[in-house]
Amino acid sequence: MRGRFSGRLSDKPSAGRHRVFRRTPEFYRLVVESLTEYAVLTTDKELKISSWSKGAATMFGYKESEIIDESISRLFTPEDIALRIDKSEFEESLKRGRMDDERWHVCRDGSRLWCYGLSFPLKDDDGTVRGFVKLIRDDTERKRKDDTLRESEERLRLATEVTALGTWHQNLATGRLTLSKQARLLFGLNGGGTSYKRLFDAVDPEDRVHFTEGFRGSWMKKNGGSSSIEFRVNRPDGSLHWMRTVAKTFSDPRGEDKPIRIIGTIVDVTAAKQTQSDSQKMNQELEKRVKERTATLTALNKELETFAYSASHDLRAPLRKIRAFSQAILQGGQSKLSVDDHEYFTRIRVAASRMDRLIDDILNLARVTQQPITMTAVDLSAIVGKVASDLRKAEPQRKVKFVIQRGARVHGDRNLLLIALHNLLDNAWKFTSKHPHARIEFGSKVENGQIVYFVSDDGAGFDMKLAGKLFGAFQRLHKNEDFSGTGIGLGLVERIMRRHNGRIWAEAKVEGGATFFFTFNTEDQ
Repeated sequence: MRGRFSGRLSDKPSAGRHRVFRRTPEFYRLVVESLTEYAVLTTDKELKISSWSKGAATMFGYKESEIIDESISRLFTPEDIALRIDKSEFEESLKRGRMDDERWHVCRDGSRLWCYGLSFPLKDDDGTVRGFVKLIRDDTERKRKDDTLRESEERLRLATEVTALGTWHQNLATGRLTLSKQARLLFGLNGGGTSYKRLFDAVDPEDRVHFTEGFRGSWMKKNGGSSSIEFRVNRPDGSLHWMRTVAKTFSDPRGEDKPIRIIGTIVDVTAAKQTQSDSQKMNQELEKRVKERTATLTALNKELETFAYSASHDLRAPLRKIRAFSQAILQGGQSKLSVDDHEYFTRIRVAASRMDRLIDDILNLARVTQQPITMTAVDLSAIVGKVASDLRKAEPQRKVKFVIQRGARVHGDRNLLLIALHNLLDNAWKFTSKHPHARIEFGSKVENGQIVYFVSDDGAGFDMKLAGKLFGAFQRLHKNEDFSGTGIGLGLVERIMRRHNGRIWAEAKVEGGATFFFTFNTEDQ
């Protein structure tokens, strides 16, 4: 009957006094079906499948009706079919009486299984070969683990070669110490056995105590504990090398917390040590230079500050005389002065006043750069309100609307922030002076998680192509006859923001107003 093990394999009653059972075809069928971990199949001499176990159906996905009378090559890969593996396999089993093999087999859905196979001839009682029996076991998972292990071992081998990493192992029960080829090279050991004494003799005398304590200290580690030491090795060629070894301890697997072996790695860290030493020397040299430069800059800044105050005092005295005398001439000699003379003395007086303001701005610039910064809670809204009130009082005839956000508080130096906001608002007031109705706003917004403050106006604005000149000292984007100024105010604001670890930038359009944005990077903002 097709699909079952038929024929007379051996259906005679067993010999002997006690006859327990007869080895009938049903007996063999039950044996085959009990081998659930194996696929069992038989073929005729032409290698067409004549029986198919339940284990085979489960393993390969073919029902018995789909595979009976099909060539066994249906289970083989195209590569093996091309090599006629099916024929050679069974020819070999005829010669030897059995054949073991490991190869890929193909399932009904096209997937592949790595299988171990055992095949042998199927003979009648007279010895005539009428087919073959094959047992197949799925070893795909074992092969995957073996392949993974081989890959891991190969990666480890390549890693140790590339990194020049040595490995060592010590059996604490026997004291036997085993070093890899690379580890022996690192210690400078050529030939001969490996012992702790040979390693100890290779270690630099100054590091031997440290080496011994570290090496033997790893014995005291609990299971999985690791240790690391660095030491120097004297090579036979006279060179001195720094080594780092990392070791891991393993305890008795029977549960006793007793170390039985240590596995470690060793690597030459001489180059890293040299780099570290060079870096430390460089850092020390840089620190020395920074201290020297700082001292020099401190002295220069002190001299500059002294010069600024001295120059301002020496300049102010003649300026006061120029202003006073020109004012006296204008007031006392109006009838005697020609129109041109009157204009000349007026210009002298205005120029003297402008120079006086310039001196004030230079002094403010020096103070902002040099004076100590005192950080406190500062209400920016209150400062803006006070400055706006002062500007209105100075020119009550102007129609300017102030929009001021309430509750804007930061952590900063109040005096410096007062100077910064005064300059920004004074600029906005000045550059809206030619507009009959103006609007000046102070507020804030959040960008990328940071609070950004701004002062904006709808005044003269400026060309953004010139924005790079905004914050430089003595840089002006407008003619003096259009808008007066010294060109120092925005430079002053930029330095104040920098001292608060912040920054300032602007956006504008000609006759479309300007907006100055600024940030603070202080702790309690």
